[in-house]
Amino acid sequence: MAKLKYDYRKRRALNIVWDVSGDYRYSPDFLSFSPESHQPNLYLNAVIGLTRKYYDMKILNALFDELKQSAMEDLFSDLLWLGLEGCVYQKELPHRPVMAYLRRQQARQYFAGPLTIRHGVAQEMQAARWHEVLGEKNGLVDPWARGLYQGLAFDPAWTTEEVCHHFRELTRKYFVSRLLVRESLEKVIISNPVAELLKFLVPQFARNRDSVLNFQILKHDENEIVSGKKERNGLMALLTGQTAVKNYEYIVSCFGSSIYSASKVLDIERNACTGPHRGSHLHFTRGRLGSRGAVGEASRWLQNAMKQRAKNLAYYKENSERYRKSIAHLTAQIRTALQTTYMKLPIPAKSGELVPGSLWRGLYVNDDRVFYGREEVFTPDFTVDIMLDASASRGEYQRVIAAQAYVIAEALRQCGIPYQIYSFCTLRGYTVMTLFQTYEEKKKSLNVFNYCATGWNRDGLALRGARQLMGDFTKTRKILIMLTDASPNDDRPLFDGKGVLRQHEYQGTRAIQDTADEAAALRREGIRIIGLINDEIAGGLEQAKKIFGKDLVRVRSLDKMAESVGKALCHQISTF
Repeated sequence: MAKLKYDYRKRRALNIVWDVSGDYRYSPDFLSFSPESHQPNLYLNAVIGLTRKYYDMKILNALFDELKQSAMEDLFSDLLWLGLEGCVYQKELPHRPVMAYLRRQQARQYFAGPLTIRHGVAQEMQAARWHEVLGEKNGLVDPWARGLYQGLAFDPAWTTEEVCHHFRELTRKYFVSRLLVRESLEKVIISNPVAELLKFLVPQFARNRDSVLNFQILKHDENEIVSGKKERNGLMALLTGQTAVKNYEYIVSCFGSSIYSASKVLDIERNACTGPHRGSHLHFTRGRLGSRGAVGEASRWLQNAMKQRAKNLAYYKENSERYRKSIAHLTAQIRTALQTTYMKLPIPAKSGELVPGSLWRGLYVNDDRVFYGREEVFTPDFTVDIMLDASASRGEYQRVIAAQAYVIAEALRQCGIPYQIYSFCTLRGYTVMTLFQTYEEKKKSLNVFNYCATGWNRDGLALRGARQLMGDFTKTRKILIMLTDASPNDDRPLFDGKGVLRQHEYQGTRAIQDTADEAAALRREGIRIIGLINDEIAGGLEQAKKIFGKDLVRVRSLDKMAESVGKALCHQISTF
């Protein structure tokens, strides 16, 4: 994933949001951490995920952007999140009873933290909320504060538009309307009680695009953090329902069943899910479209995947003429390179090299073709694999990647070269290899438009999965084209030995080195590897060079793609 650089804490927070929302492509504008321990806040990140689950984030983000124009941005953002918290809690509680326990824990943690010594409208409203959660009186005595607090009790039946409309009306009623437009404080009437309160406001919500949100300051000493780790992990499982069985069921529901038997999968994982990938899993599937039979989060994921297929196809059709020319150009380049691979094969003939074993045909069946002639025919002795990085960071470029893959696949098909095409992503500890087309299939690769970006990308394990899909090497040589952003990133650790101290985050230098090691292992088996990286992620070029070396293709524009890929592919073909 290249769009955002995550450390392990951010990945854990993001996983909570993803798991609760059921949307593994969602890139939240907010994440919640403890400013002291810097650990993700389980309950408040769940609130962020549930907000994505129940509301239209485009509309809500537009409201947050509107609040940025206010001199009281932090206060208004705090109040809006407080209203959303109560609303999504009511919506989700019937489905996740553990939310009640987590909410009480959040209330206790609030009063254990240093915010209790601070003052401000946001803190007063939050303290009232958490007092009520603990079964206590909210402590509000001022009629103005009571009215504002009552207004923050959003109706769970409201639509996103109704929530936004209500909040706008609430701020107009209880705060000076002029503050909704950013002005210097000199222009604000000083006698207004709201202006007087400004100096007491302490922002809890620090909002930045692609950044993090300090929802709440929690206070833990080191022993509490260590001793509480297992409890938090257990609560995470309760919150998300993530057991080993549930994780596997979710993967199958979203991506489709395995193409291998259970015993075969076990054998594959014994060989592949070892060393740095200990504890990870591989799932090989032909994919799945349509939400029939799926429920809950899996159904929503499949509906999003169907919408993405429609977008991929629409984009290709809009640019069909340019892509048609690219296919023709790439096909011509490959055919030129294939001239060096034409072979003279023996065929029965009336003259040429005598075949003693065929003399009987002339004597008994009047067949005078007892010689071998030579005819030039093309017999490809290599195959091509096209592997697409389908992690969430590719979301912005899904249509382009699907179209690029189709162009390469169609050129190979027209040249009669056996190929297969698949994508990879990593969710809930499973690196999913979705096979769109196999070597044996001769039709156009329209299934590649099912390409849908989600989750993480454990590139090293994906390369081991690719080796499995390539099959037998005794009769054919292999070329692997990998469309990637060269930024492997996973929420599960990388192991370089036994023990806790030998675990590292799967990101940055270590993840790049792991991917490079796996690529080198494939080369030692005789596999040629080409890395295809789009120009929009030029920042990843140095990382890509460590993985692919000189066999790296940088696509600078749509019109130049066929030429760039063609040169690299033809070089590999001609040097076999």
